[in-house]
Amino acid sequence: MSVVDENGFLSGQIEAWILRHRADHADLLTLAETLNRECHAFLNGCTVTISDTKQLTSIVLFARLMELYQAVLLIVDRGSRSGTRVLFRAFLEAFFHFAAIHNDSSYLDEYLDQFEHERKSLINRIRYTSDPALEDFRQPIDDTLIAEIQNIDVRRVNIEEVARRGDCHNIYVTAYALLSRSVHSSAADLEAHLALDVESKTIKGFRYGPTDEETARTVGLAGVTLAEALREISKDFAEDRTEICERFVASFKSFLKVPTL
Repeated sequence: MSVVDENGFLSGQIEAWILRHRADHADLLTLAETLNRECHAFLNGCTVTISDTKQLTSIVLFARLMELYQAVLLIVDRGSRSGTRVLFRAFLEAFFHFAAIHNDSSYLDEYLDQFEHERKSLINRIRYTSDPALEDFRQPIDDTLIAEIQNIDVRRVNIEEVARRGDCHNIYVTAYALLSRSVHSSAADLEAHLALDVESKTIKGFRYGPTDEETARTVGLAGVTLAEALREISKDFAEDRTEICERFVASFKSFLKVPTL
């Protein structure tokens, strides 16, 4: 009997699967929720100095990490493999920026300058397209705006470089690279939706529905990452949360197994 009905992952039979999943992974999920509360307690107690660009940018990125972390937990709860992997990749990308800002003093200004690079790229893409559907977007692009964006001279910083500067390149070439398959719906990632006969290694059909195959790995790695971010952000606000964060890291790592490629 299928564990989903016509409501899919949204409601109905999935509710019974959610209850079983929560029971099977109770210790890990409880730990994840405890870390979430700890992060909220920190965030609620922060007084941000708006004129301190590093502090302001860091706390905004930390808030983004918290939101994505909670999104991962919500999707894990329903067993959506592809949704979990897509959100976790976005979470890691936000962490790369956070780590680079804290590890490389020169990166903050470059990170903030990327807005201008992205603005120039977007305007040029619209400007050079002949798609009639974008005519309303092309009309405001006059000579003054063109002259303005031509004066923007900002180097694009790709995400691999960001990971290197945040001392996260090992994560980039492993977890992040594998998760990118799900983001781009690669053929390799679609294989997870195929039902295979173990003995004959032939395709029996396709798989659709919840799975807990991402639960321990994703929640564990996300927990380690967010705990490390909490440790660093607390220092920006003259707090010392090293001890509790190290306990979180050790606890989450106890749920992790050696990853397979």
